[in-house]
Amino acid sequence: MSLKRKGLLTYLGFLMGLFAFFLLSTPKAQATHIRAGNIFAKSDTTAARNPLRFFFKLVTYTVKAPNAIEDADATLYFGDCSTPQTSPRASRVELVNGENNTWVNTYFFEHTYAGDGTFTVSYIGENRNAGIVNLSNSVQQTFFLTTTITIDQFLGINKSPVLLVPPIDVADINSIFVHNPGAFDEDGDSLVFRMFEPRIDGGRNGCGDPIGVIAPGYRGLENFLGTPVNAPAPFFRLDPVTGQLTWNTPGVQGEFNIAFVVEEWRDRRLIGRVVRDMQILVKDIPNKPPRLFVPRDTCIIAGTRLRDTIRVTDPEKHPVVVTAFGEMIPPATFSKASRPDTAYVFNWQTLACLDVRRQPYQVTFRAVDVPPAGVQPLTDLQPWRITVIGPPPVLTSSQVVTNNSIRINWQAYNCANASRIYIYRKEGPSTFVPGYCETGIPASSGFVRVGQVGANATTFVDNNNGQGLPRNKTYCYRIYVEFGAPGGGESIASNEICATLESISLTKVSVVETSKTTGKIRVEWSKPRPSNLEQLQAPFQYRLLRALGQNRGTGAVFAPVAGYTFTNLNDTVFTDNNLNTQDTSYTYRVEFYHSVGTGTPTVLADSTSGSSVRLQAKANGTNLVLNWTYNVPWNNARPEQKYHHVIFLKRPNGNFERYDSVAAGPGSGTYTKNIPIIQGEEYCAYVVTKGTYQNPGLPDPLLNNSQIACLVQVCKPIVTLDPCPEITQPTNPPFQNVVSWTLPEGCNTADIVLYTVYYKEKDDDPFTVIGTTTNMTFTHTGIPSFAGCYAVTATDVNGNTSQFEETDVACKDNCIVFILPNIFTPNNDGVNDVFTPKQGAAFIKSAKLKVYSRWGNKVFEGASEPGLNWKGVDSGGKALADGTYFYQVEVEFYGRSSTPDIRVFKGWVEIIH
Repeated sequence: MSLKRKGLLTYLGFLMGLFAFFLLSTPKAQATHIRAGNIFAKSDTTAARNPLRFFFKLVTYTVKAPNAIEDADATLYFGDCSTPQTSPRASRVELVNGENNTWVNTYFFEHTYAGDGTFTVSYIGENRNAGIVNLSNSVQQTFFLTTTITIDQFLGINKSPVLLVPPIDVADINSIFVHNPGAFDEDGDSLVFRMFEPRIDGGRNGCGDPIGVIAPGYRGLENFLGTPVNAPAPFFRLDPVTGQLTWNTPGVQGEFNIAFVVEEWRDRRLIGRVVRDMQILVKDIPNKPPRLFVPRDTCIIAGTRLRDTIRVTDPEKHPVVVTAFGEMIPPATFSKASRPDTAYVFNWQTLACLDVRRQPYQVTFRAVDVPPAGVQPLTDLQPWRITVIGPPPVLTSSQVVTNNSIRINWQAYNCANASRIYIYRKEGPSTFVPGYCETGIPASSGFVRVGQVGANATTFVDNNNGQGLPRNKTYCYRIYVEFGAPGGGESIASNEICATLESISLTKVSVVETSKTTGKIRVEWSKPRPSNLEQLQAPFQYRLLRALGQNRGTGAVFAPVAGYTFTNLNDTVFTDNNLNTQDTSYTYRVEFYHSVGTGTPTVLADSTSGSSVRLQAKANGTNLVLNWTYNVPWNNARPEQKYHHVIFLKRPNGNFERYDSVAAGPGSGTYTKNIPIIQGEEYCAYVVTKGTYQNPGLPDPLLNNSQIACLVQVCKPIVTLDPCPEITQPTNPPFQNVVSWTLPEGCNTADIVLYTVYYKEKDDDPFTVIGTTTNMTFTHTGIPSFAGCYAVTATDVNGNTSQFEETDVACKDNCIVFILPNIFTPNNDGVNDVFTPKQGAAFIKSAKLKVYSRWGNKVFEGASEPGLNWKGVDSGGKALADGTYFYQVEVEFYGRSSTPDIRVFKGWVEIIH
């Protein structure tokens, strides 16, 4: 054997040994044919539950081929810097999707975390299957999956969303393709679906956990659209609520991979994410998909049965098999109807309480046609959302507990997952009828929440949060139930039940006569009910008290009305005389006393108070402006606006006539109308308020008059300002403006007792008062500039004040005169040494000077001094030669406007040393 041949054999032996070494030392090969997958997670639910312990289920979908490399085990990283775990494959089954070429591989893991936190669990598979159209060289790309969990002791048990429909599907080119993952969350958490680019292994973080990066060359399916079907333009979208994928339409054949994330939300908090990477096989198939017709999303009361029909058609009359995926199956059933052949029946007998939750249940129907042998079956998937709401609680009775509290009672609400009951109240009966699927009690019903109790309670006492309920009103109640975490949910509102608090009650505090000295107010009230008197001891007595103003609270100072104490229960009317109803309002309180034994009536049994109506009338230009207030125990502002307050008006030389009506608020009313008001003429008005206790035992409506309020449109001063003074020498602040005014023709200056002067420096500023005077001129001194606006109002002997508008304002801008010299002598003799305006720096905010030689060369530029003060030097500070120079100066002046006042001046100047 030659040395050359011997050497060759030796070299070949070395290569074989090296190959054997790598063969024995290389880790077990992993699959290079992964199509799809996802990771599911759930917290520990065993008897000895550890909230830090989680169980994970990894499901991968791989190509079924004779020479495919199988994953006998898989590794999971837990996102907490711990050692990854490798587990053997628990099962491998064939996916039946009309292709018969996919294995479903399942692996199980468990891990105990050290503490609370948010962790991202990840898996890396080697590698994807070859030929994926929307990825670059897919067979060389890893397959990366993640699922994110949140561990929080307050969350309790938590399971990630479950996706019931496999992530391998078939589409027909240029036909609408739909897919739904059939997702649900066992805990009732809210699910949100978002697109998510497929990922590959992008390295490790500081803990050694994998980092995912977008798969190279990935392009979304919106880049592979074909001829649209029944749409103005082709599209691809994912419904964020139902998870429904729609591709209208695939325009390229081949295998495509996309990914989406299913977010899990609880109480507006993101607590988990599951990423699904799925594959769609687009083919040119001589078949058309079937079409499902599912009912509209619906609601059902827990404990009742839901039964509805799902229909299916096939354009080519192929047989169709329809299946249903949903967490309620079982116990819900889905079966073919006896007739017709195209109908299926969904039947769900819900549990009385346990099925209640805030988020809808979703059942996904999947229809697969059965074409002739050798033709690819096609599918249609459609979701149906069903919300299960709690049955309404049942109110049974209401009763008056004290003279200012009511107890309501209801049947026990026997639901273990109910957490609390909310109590709502409204004055007077309502017309509220809960709408379809409407839970709780909306604000539009007129009810307000007054309390809440535990779900086991059956009674509630309403005392207005300790303040006591106003009496002589009918109060109506409804309740509803809220269910606890994690599912949550609410019940329908209960029936309505009402009770009336009976007592004596003021029904009238009405001004009868308006006067400073002889004013009158009529006061009326109701008699005690016989049922109330049965609990008291005669003799009885009314006492009437009065306070100035409209305060009914503890701070009000009430004094007995002289001479009014009566024991006749029929005596419920009194006219209070000799009051100053023109200038003030009054509040009255009626007290009802009884005795103990045979003594005199000294024990207070009940009381009620209310104020008179106080009206203010003003003129705003030619508009009449009325404002009135009251503080009364009845309702002057019914939500239904059944009653309107009536306005009576007396024009000059006329009588009072009903003029208009308007709805008012609980404590006040307002009205503005262009009469028009004539300057110098008197107008008078009063208001009749209308209210109610909504108590059938009391008068309705309750009518009460305000006092008569009169007004005169005061003459508006005509304002002028002194002109700008001539400024020829350097001038600095402060400055002054002289404001003068006259009254329009026909106005009598003797009627005016005071003038008020208003000023604002900038156009956008509000006016402020700077002084008052009885003269018709005002000197505004100590101001930084002449710029500003002035207005003047006049006040007459009756206290009426004129109003001003922008058209009644006089404005002045700064008195700007900007003159630059055409010669100066910068020889430091103290005379004419600098180039500066003759008026100095008055009103100059900034100035930018540029100087050019006679040949056009820029020799100086500066903006350091508002007054310019150029010393005849170049930009480097060197003195310029004698001669003529040209300048441009850009000056910003102070002024009223918020927009800068910038002006440009150009000219020439001669320098002589």
